[in-house]
This record gives sequence, C-alpha cells and structure tokens, in this order.
Amino acid sequence: MTLALAPTLPYPPPVTNAQLSTLCVFLIALTACSKTSTSISQSYRNPGYEQTVFKKLFVIGVAQNQESRKAFEDTFASAIANQGGEAQASWGVLPESTQLSEEQIRGAIEGGGFDGVLIIRLLSVDKDKEYTPASTYNNPRTTYYGGGYGYGGYYGFYGTTYAKVHEPGYFETSTTFRLETNLYSVATNGLVWTGQSETVDPESISDARTSMTAAVAKKLKEEKLIP
Repeated sequence: MTLALAPTLPYPPPVTNAQLSTLCVFLIALTACSKTSTSISQSYRNPGYEQTVFKKLFVIGVAQNQESRKAFEDTFASAIANQGGEAQASWGVLPESTQLSEEQIRGAIEGGGFDGVLIIRLLSVDKDKEYTPASTYNNPRTTYYGGGYGYGGYYGFYGTTYAKVHEPGYFETSTTFRLETNLYSVATNGLVWTGQSETVDPESISDARTSMTAAVAKKLKEEKLIP
C-alpha cells in the first residue's frame, strides 16, 4: 500500500551540473591520493536481468547508527554519480532512526520514481595477526672469517659475528572491512546483483567508505547495470 505522504516527501534539492562536476573532480583527486584499495571478493548477477540498466537507484544503508547510515548512503550515491549513474540516499526521505517498514520504503520508492533499490551493509571488521619468524643470514657487505668459533683473534671473532645478521620475529596486524551490496529491481522485487567487497587497512573510516563504494560503483558500471 502506498503511503499518503509519498507524493510530498521532502527530497533533498537537486544537484546542479556545476556542483556534480566539482564533486567528481574532488572524488577523483581523493581516490588518486589514497593508497587504500578495495577488491570485489565475490559477486553474482541474476541471468534473468542481463539487459537491465537502472536509471535511478534508491540507496539504503543498513545501520542502527544514523550518522553511519547517512555517511554510507551519501558516499555511495556520489560514487554512483561519479560512474555516470543516478542514485539518491534514503535518509533524506526516510530519516527514521528505527527499522524501516516495507510500507515506508515502498512509498518512498514509488514517490521518487526509482527503478532499482541498492541495499548496503557492513558484514564485518576483522583484525588478522600474522607472525613472521626470526631469521639469521650473512651480511654480504661484511668480511666473513672462517675457521671455527673463537679462531682468528679478536677481530676474527668480531668480523665473523658482525657478518651474522639476526632479524627478530614480529607480528603484523591487518584490518579488513567486508561490505555486502544487493541490487533489487523495483518492477519485480527480484535480486539482480549481489556482491561482497574487502577493503584492507584503510587510513580512516571515511577512507574505507570512499574506497568501498567506489569499487562497487565501478563494478556496477562494468556489469552495465548503470548507464
């Protein structure tokens, strides 16, 4: 059932071409400066939607923290726009801090003329610790004195031991953010595309969001799911 308020929902003001161009330049520059990379670890496209191209996506972030939801939705909408598509964050029309009902979501979708729904959620943030064992090797830039332990006088012993390099063992910790993205068709309510991405050791939470959403938006462009 469509909500009565749907036709008058307070959509955010439209973005002008000049603003969009400035935003695209900024995002490109930001991506170029960041060393963080995101990979699409797995994805699936429903073969029944091979010719489907979405003109306007409704982005819904699944998060109980409203600030996180807003940030993810806004960043994702910008990433889609940067790839030539059109998307709108849901928080502007559905600002509720509690779980959204089906009626609320359906009313917002029908009132905004969307043909696709993009639902994103953070699956996990994992910390992995890897141990590199200690090692010993000969320094090629020093002179090695053979002949057994203690032979060759004090300098022979010094030179022999100096040539031995000992590297202590150490732990390396990496942080991996895993994101799940599902794209649905409004017309059929069917799942069109789903994917999981991995972002390793981002410089910040904001950097992780930018890298994640940019990688997924690029994948949707490659799959020709957005113009």
